[in-house]
Amino acid sequence: MAGTVQHGSLVQQFASMKPTEFGPAIEPKWQLAERLIKEVRGSVEKKHLTPLDGARVISSITATLFGYDEFILREMSAESLLATPASRR
Repeated sequence: MAGTVQHGSLVQQFASMKPTEFGPAIEPKWQLAERLIKEVRGSVEKKHLTPLDGARVISSITATLFGYDEFILREMSAESLLATPASRR
C-alpha cells in the first residue's frame, strides 16, 4: 500500500485496514508532513512567517494530509451547529 495513492474515503480506508497495514499506510504521509513542517519552522525562524501563520500552515498541512475534515468535521452537520445555542462569554 505504501507508495500508492488511495482513492475514496479515508474513513473507509482506515476502517477496513488490518492493524499491520496502518504503519505502512501512514508512513508516507508522516514523512511528507515532517518535511513540510521543517520548512515552515525554518520560515518562521527566518521571519518569513509569523509564529501564528506558521501554526496555521502546520494545522492546514496536518488537516489536509490526515483528513481532519473527514474524520472530525463530518461528525457534525451544519444544521446541528446552527441549532446549538451560541455560548455567551
